[in-house]
Amino acid sequence: MKIFKKFSFWSPIIYLVVIFLNLIGVDDKNILLFFTHPFGWIAETHWFVVNFTHPSNIPLFVFYITGLLTWFLAGLLIDKIIHKFKKKYV
Repeated sequence: MKIFKKFSFWSPIIYLVVIFLNLIGVDDKNILLFFTHPFGWIAETHWFVVNFTHPSNIPLFVFYITGLLTWFLAGLLIDKIIHKFKKKYV
């Protein structure tokens, strides 16, 4: 039951909901996917388009996988920060 109290569990779950909404067509313009994906912000910059490729050339499943990994790692980072503060102040 301790896993349900972790950000590393809930942040990918929330992003899976975003992916599911995108797959069933609720987010047909990929706006919710774009706003919840940090690499999507970088991929839309002029620098990325000039030096690498246009974001429309990147397969959508790559955005899904990198988003899940990003949110899992962000959750782990938040969990570690909370653990340090609890250890220090409690």
